[in-house]
Amino acid sequence: MKQFQPGPRQRRIAGALLMASAVLGLLVSLAGIISVSYAGVVLQSGLQQQLDTLERALDATSEGLNIAGTSLVEAERTVGNLSATVAGASQTVADTQPGLAALETLSGTRLPATIVSTRQALDSAAETARAVDAMLRTLSIFGVPYNPDVPLNVAIAGVAETLDDVPPALTAIGEGIDTAQQNTTRIAADLVEVATGLEALSANLGSARGVVGQYQKVVEDLRRQVANIRTAAPFWIGLLSWGVILLLVCLALAQPGLLVQGWDLYRQGRG
Repeated sequence: MKQFQPGPRQRRIAGALLMASAVLGLLVSLAGIISVSYAGVVLQSGLQQQLDTLERALDATSEGLNIAGTSLVEAERTVGNLSATVAGASQTVADTQPGLAALETLSGTRLPATIVSTRQALDSAAETARAVDAMLRTLSIFGVPYNPDVPLNVAIAGVAETLDDVPPALTAIGEGIDTAQQNTTRIAADLVEVATGLEALSANLGSARGVVGQYQKVVEDLRRQVANIRTAAPFWIGLLSWGVILLLVCLALAQPGLLVQGWDLYRQGRG
């Protein structure tokens, strides 16, 4: 079989295409080297700016978390003190209940009974005094004068009459003390509920403070990672840039050979 032999015209065309490809490859390589070098600088600068922005954001976040943590500590301490104060007030109110109960029994039951008994005794004494007054008046005929401004029985009866309003007043006082005792019972119960709520609030504040502490650790970890990226980024960007540049240099070094080969083909086609 007869082998195909390219003619002069085909050789010139092939040579021209090889030389054009070589020149184009060389230009692309040079443009790529310049572009990669510039892109590496721009990328590194942009990355540093982004890292600066990220660091400022992390600093602001850390400062905010520190302020929040301090505020939560103060709030937790204040709520704890308030809870203890309310609990103490509740205990104080509860401690007054036995005294109020005793006072209510005394003023509402015992004292009225005592006053009634005293009134009855005075009534009896007034009757006895009436008889004594009559006897003393009778004895006055024997030269024993007896003419008091106020007879003894009248005086005793007057004292007895002054005691008439005491039992109702004591009963009213006892009812007031009983109402106060009931109110103190409700107040003590309400204060216990308030103290319980304050304790729960203090526990929630403690939990929130723990969460803030965890986020502070997260922010610190992120800051360390950003610092590591800032340190390592120039090396990796430089390594990538030089790797691409090396490939482009190898490509550029291959173009003169293609250019020489194309020139030889072109000359053979002309010869």
